[in-house]
Amino acid sequence: MNTEIAFITRQLKDAYEGDPWFGRSVTSILADTTETTAFQKLNGQHSIVEILWHIITWREFVLDRLQPAKPMGYFEENDWRDLDHTNKKLWSQGVERLQQLQGELILLLQKSSDEILENIVAERKYNFRKLLNGLIQHDIYHLGQIAFIGKMLQ
Repeated sequence: MNTEIAFITRQLKDAYEGDPWFGRSVTSILADTTETTAFQKLNGQHSIVEILWHIITWREFVLDRLQPAKPMGYFEENDWRDLDHTNKKLWSQGVERLQQLQGELILLLQKSSDEILENIVAERKYNFRKLLNGLIQHDIYHLGQIAFIGKMLQ
């Protein structure tokens, strides 16, 4: 029985597109974010589009660690990408990329068993249980930032 991986998968789905306990889902908040707002920087901090691509990098990292393909340097270089804020396509491309990665991650986890949760993540000192639960926490943290920035810029 794979109850823990199923629980983690439900948590990821709920935070992304469900009705999470903490408030609005990722898709709900991103849908209410305008392109104009996405590229504005509040007090010199990260823009919403930068935070979005940071979230994308961590989705890519989790997927890659589950099915290793890229060198660790890729993720270190892209963690906080230097984005061209004049390229307005980065917003729609980011939203689409996050959707794609979310789907890939959910499918992969649905095919996995609880045993993977004990495995140590390549090039790290923690297991997949910590990584997957950390991804959920990471998403919620940055979602709060996106919601806050969006409200402050309205």
